[in-house]
Amino acid sequence: MPRHLLIVAWHRPDLWDYWKRWFSEVDAVQVILDRRRRERRGPGQTHEPERRRAERRRPPGIDDELRSMGFALVSQ
Repeated sequence: MPRHLLIVAWHRPDLWDYWKRWFSEVDAVQVILDRRRRERRGPGQTHEPERRRAERRRPPGIDDELRSMGFALVSQ
């Protein structure tokens, strides 16, 4: 089972291909392509108050890394 995820921004398939080849022999790292295109809720949409206490899917800063570097490494 992989201990790390290397998430590549959806608009950088070139990096996905590069990292996929680079880590092809490393079982501890799984390279995946971020499937999100945008936030689900747009600005101004009405919704109930947020029940979750924090973002569950990604640690803070991952989105910033995806935007600036095109990838982010996350430990599971």
